[in-house]
Amino acid sequence: MMDYLKNNHEDGILGSENLSGVTPHEIKVSEKRLIRKADIRILPILGVLYTICLIDRSNISVARISGLDEDLRLTVGSRASIVLLVFFIGYALLEIPGNMAVKRLGPAIWFSAIAISWGAVTVGIGFVQDWKALAVCRALLGAFEAGLFPGCVYLIGSWYTRYEVQKRLAAFYVLATGISSFGNIFAYGLVQIPNAPFSATTLDSRWRWIYIIEGAVTCVVGMAAYFNIIDFPDSHRNKFLHQREIEILKARLMLDRGKENAEKVTWKHIWTTCKDWKTWAFAYMYMSAAVGSYAFLLSLPLILKDSLQFSTAMAFTLAAPPAIFSAIVAATFSWVADKTRMRGPYVVLQCLIGIVGLCITGFHSEPAPRYIGTFLGEAGVSGMVVTTLAWQNNSVLGDAKRSIASAIMISASAVGGTYSSLVFRQQDAPNYVLGITAVIAVLVGVLVVACSTMFMFRRANKLAARNLKVVEGSDSFMYTI
Repeated sequence: MMDYLKNNHEDGILGSENLSGVTPHEIKVSEKRLIRKADIRILPILGVLYTICLIDRSNISVARISGLDEDLRLTVGSRASIVLLVFFIGYALLEIPGNMAVKRLGPAIWFSAIAISWGAVTVGIGFVQDWKALAVCRALLGAFEAGLFPGCVYLIGSWYTRYEVQKRLAAFYVLATGISSFGNIFAYGLVQIPNAPFSATTLDSRWRWIYIIEGAVTCVVGMAAYFNIIDFPDSHRNKFLHQREIEILKARLMLDRGKENAEKVTWKHIWTTCKDWKTWAFAYMYMSAAVGSYAFLLSLPLILKDSLQFSTAMAFTLAAPPAIFSAIVAATFSWVADKTRMRGPYVVLQCLIGIVGLCITGFHSEPAPRYIGTFLGEAGVSGMVVTTLAWQNNSVLGDAKRSIASAIMISASAVGGTYSSLVFRQQDAPNYVLGITAVIAVLVGVLVVACSTMFMFRRANKLAARNLKVVEGSDSFMYTI
């Protein structure tokens, strides 16, 4: 079967009118070179950008165990939850406009501009003198970061065929989560700098250096990104491909998706996408994965220090290994999922792994098993992020619809982040049993939604095979189970 698909793929590319006279061997060599060039020009720089994005949004967790809570009195009432959740307001509202902007302005201009902007805001957080100013800066941070992740997913998805994309999304995501896990260790080094002289209090203010220095690094990376990020496949600004490679790229994407490239996003596309049940099924699965991811991202250092009784230095350090482990597991699942051309079963399996890990962390009495549970919990929810992204990307036909569906799905992660911020309450510290239970509850919902989606997709494919149904408006398209 795989040989048949491979031969059919090569025959389809050779059938392009702009590639007449090119031999199958030349097609194969050029296609491999094209994919290698795209990998090198897309994945590393986007991975670096998303790394600093994750670090800048989550460094509040390590700042809180480094004096931020005491300096700005975040322990009073619900101030900590408010500061965490305001980030997700702009993040949720600006996802779709962000994907419209990246197509209009181009990835290089858009990603560079927003990275410099949120970098400047991060530097500004290092100078705030009360919790209200911190909340305003966190809201701005969310608004500027909103345009990065959906834009990256959109750009990666536009360059690769359906069964190449999950490995690439995993490489991009794993690179970011793996490197960002060392951000806590870097932050621990920064808080060794003496107290900031511009603090309005005499309390420990070394947390300020985390924001000032990491924000400055973000601005530098944002400037460099402008010169390194490539455009969408249909753009004339891509000068790194030869003409034959451009024609092969167009032919292979046409063969995989049909005539759907370079569509302009319109309100009609937005309405059509919003009416599709699949949009909301994937949004719920992604939101639930985000609930778990943000729970670990924003609360793990606090749990390690206050609940498991590790020192501040150990809390910084021990937050990294679960993230590294989750990156390795996500990469492994992604390779297998692309190899088997399946998505749903892996969402279910990763969800179960996450539930088991969270149960151990939340309800076991001994510190060592609870820490081991964080490895399983973070591996499960982080892996779900990548697999759900790829599943949604594989199940939508049309460039405009894919852009909107991706933005809606990633906007749902802001709902997940808000949910996570609200259920991990200061009054439930240090064990946060309510918060962990709330995460488990939404993951149980994922099991129901994922199984239902697989059933509906399998049924639609069977009808399409018997010419009783047209899937996504195309006679040749089938859903990925």
